Amino acid sequence: MHLGSSLCIHDVRDCALRLDALLAAGGCELDAGELSNVDTAGLQLLLAAALEARRRGLTLKLLGAERLCSGAASALGLAGHLTAAAQLLP
Repeated sequence: MHLGSSLCIHDVRDCALRLDALLAAGGCELDAGELSNVDTAGLQLLLAAALEARRRGLTLKLLGAERLCSGAASALGLAGHLTAAAQLLP
């Protein structure tokens, strides 16, 4: 599932619905390569999705998540949590 360039509080509701459908279908890959605007709500959603994937026996894969981890997640002190909960891929 493509995340686009923004995952902020205004985007979270729509993205959460798409993530629920993705996980229900057994999917677990998110393309985060274009994300340039992420806030706390967006990171919380990604962490919640990763934990829900684990609960379902899946591993959430975040493609192109290097900037996400070194940017917003690091600034908010959540990079370690994101790395532990999801598989970050180039």
